[in-house]
Amino acid sequence: MRRPRPGTSRTSPPRPSPGPRPRSGHPGRAALGPGARAGFLVERQWAIDPSLFVDTLADRLCRGGVELVEGARVTSVREGGGRTEVRTTAGTYTADTTVIAAGVWSRELCRGLGVDIDLMPGKGYSFSVPVDPLPSRLIHLGAAKAVLTPLGKRLRIAGTMEFDHDPDRFRQGRVDAIIAATRPCLRGADWERREQEWMGPRPMTPDGLPLIGRVPGTSGVLLATGHNMLGLMLGPATGRLVTGLLTGGADPGLAARFDPARTARRRRGGVRVGVSG
Repeated sequence: MRRPRPGTSRTSPPRPSPGPRPRSGHPGRAALGPGARAGFLVERQWAIDPSLFVDTLADRLCRGGVELVEGARVTSVREGGGRTEVRTTAGTYTADTTVIAAGVWSRELCRGLGVDIDLMPGKGYSFSVPVDPLPSRLIHLGAAKAVLTPLGKRLRIAGTMEFDHDPDRFRQGRVDAIIAATRPCLRGADWERREQEWMGPRPMTPDGLPLIGRVPGTSGVLLATGHNMLGLMLGPATGRLVTGLLTGGADPGLAARFDPARTARRRRGGVRVGVSG
């Protein structure tokens, strides 16, 4: 409630301020349709192209001497004799320590080590369409529960949180629902020319915190997953924590908050039993 200014009569309250006037120069305004009736501008918001980021990171690692094995599926992780073994469709690799960072598919690899971890796929869907005019910045459509991100000459539209035990199942109906919710808010989109229809299963945890630390019952296998919807954002901090766990320099209090043992269960004869570390 707005208080009267000093000297204002109680019987003649000041006129309420009309508030900030809309500015026609707001980035993305011209691309919005009649369904977008109101909004506000949030400064210091950024978006990146995930594919370009990963490709650039991989190139930098290769130039630094890292060997990347692409197109291979990891079938199991084993530990024994003070060493770890990673079996893949491209061969078997051994190392002192292995880090499992396979998103929601980390569940299956941990089960091979006799441990169940609480991860649930929270599936999000996206696609890209040509739009004229193309927004110049990220737009979050709250009512439609969708995010519009300009990537190159197209607009990436993403949304949905679908909980499904099958992380690989794609439901076309989810894409259709995003289109139906977004269409009134976006003018100039050629919906028939959409491309890159895609689904990604986010690794969701019961408490919203990632699982970072040693897999219970192992000494040389670490887990780094369960970042929910913030994987790209939390990647650098996760890398620093994993490095600290490997070198002994991690903050014990910080590491304890993300210890996988808090939700993990040992598997014995197909039965889950609790673990304490």
